[in-house]
Amino acid sequence: MGQNQKENSLLELERILKIDVNFQRDTLALIRRLDSVKKIADERRSIPLKWAYYMLMADGFSIAFDNVNIRSNFYFQQAHNLVSMGNYEDLFQVGLIRQGYYYFVYRKIREAFPYFLQADDLRPSINLNKIPILTLHYGFIARFYSYIGDQKKAIEFLELVLPFTEPLSRNRIDMVNALGVYSKKDSSYRKATDYFNKALHIAGLARDSVWIGIISGNLADLYWKEGRRSHAIDLVKKNIEYSLKFNESLDAMRANLALARMYVEEDDLIAAENYVNEAIKLMENKPYFLEYQVEACLMLAKVAKGKGNFSKELDYLRSYLVLKDSLDKNDDYEKLHRASWKWETEKYHKNLENYELKRKQTNQSYIYFVIFFVLFFLIIILLVNRSKNKILFKNAELEKEQLELSYEKQMLDRELLILNNSLEDFTATIKQNDLTIQRLRNEVMYNLDHFPDRQEEVNDRLNKMLENHVMTEERWVKFSNIFERVYPGYVDTQKELYPRLTENDCRLLSLMKLGLNNRSIAELMGISLEGVKKAKQRLKKKLE
Repeated sequence: MGQNQKENSLLELERILKIDVNFQRDTLALIRRLDSVKKIADERRSIPLKWAYYMLMADGFSIAFDNVNIRSNFYFQQAHNLVSMGNYEDLFQVGLIRQGYYYFVYRKIREAFPYFLQADDLRPSINLNKIPILTLHYGFIARFYSYIGDQKKAIEFLELVLPFTEPLSRNRIDMVNALGVYSKKDSSYRKATDYFNKALHIAGLARDSVWIGIISGNLADLYWKEGRRSHAIDLVKKNIEYSLKFNESLDAMRANLALARMYVEEDDLIAAENYVNEAIKLMENKPYFLEYQVEACLMLAKVAKGKGNFSKELDYLRSYLVLKDSLDKNDDYEKLHRASWKWETEKYHKNLENYELKRKQTNQSYIYFVIFFVLFFLIIILLVNRSKNKILFKNAELEKEQLELSYEKQMLDRELLILNNSLEDFTATIKQNDLTIQRLRNEVMYNLDHFPDRQEEVNDRLNKMLENHVMTEERWVKFSNIFERVYPGYVDTQKELYPRLTENDCRLLSLMKLGLNNRSIAELMGISLEGVKKAKQRLKKKLE
């Protein structure tokens, strides 16, 4: 939303809030008047406009009932619910102020307290530029605080909104004059004089005769205390003149009474009596006027005494005492209420402090819980990661072992293949040697028959070959190692099954396992062919 659009929305909201809802007891007229506002709010789905509608309905019903009532309470609650969520802190605060002022108008001070105090608490977070009719609403708070005796707080609110008033407007004059009144109540007379003079200057520039008269009367009391009596009297007379001219009867009554008080002190009894009587004419038989009636009776008693009319003095004193007794009761009641209001304020702030403390404790507990949860979560993550790392490490170890085992197996398979090939080559070589030896034997037999002179040479060759062919002990050890690796456990198994087997029996079994014939076995073992046959027979018996 652009800046101009925001400003237009605020102006529209202010225009709606200024709608006159004073239809006395005619609530139907009130409903008809505000029905158009409700329709616009519903069509636009505008929360601010709907909120304004509820505020106006609450005000209208308070005027109709001329008191606190359930219909107004209902509409205030509807407005509150509407803006309690979302970005509507400004409207939420204004709603609190208006509902508090609603109770204040009907002097339900205890009920008004929480609303004004809560509105005050929201002040630091509020953008004053977003508050509709700012000076009116903050003026409500100022009046409330002044009424309960907290003038400094009242001044604080007015000084806050004073820059938002138009330079020569009645609103600014009213604000500056109110600052003077509150300063005077706070016994800050110099400050009060400055505010009244400033307000009088603005009223003069604006040519606002009503305010000139009112402010003149306020200044008069201060000038009188300063000893500038004639000037003070002139100002009060000016106040009376303007008040009567513009039908400000209440202000005229107070001014007449103030002027009578001055003339009593000046010992001008005739003038004093005249102004007291003028003041009495403007009084009404309402509780508000009680304190002024008491003062009027007392001054008339002083005038009668000064004139020597003691019977009238006695009559006025009797009236004074009766009225004073009623006023004292009211004052006592007021003092009691002020003490109660002070207690309510302290109670509210105490509850607020307790709430803040509880909120901080809750937040602290929440922070501790979050920290604990985060630490617990981190520990879980670390443990999971550690477990994963262990698993990965174990997997890596297993993969490494598997690779090593696979490599060893490959190496063993390769070695076994080589050994197997070696054993096969060994067997093939033996068989080939058998054939060679057989040919050589045949050749020896032939040479013995045809070449007797070469017999010795042929025998040497045959013996040399036989020596190379016979298995020595060293060769048997090497052969056994190779055989065991090619046929693991074969010999040991036979020994376990047949414990009577000898070393030669085991050798014979190994050679038989290779599929060698009797002749090859005989030559390898260095025994005769007949010896091999007998050895096999003995072995067979052992194996049975």
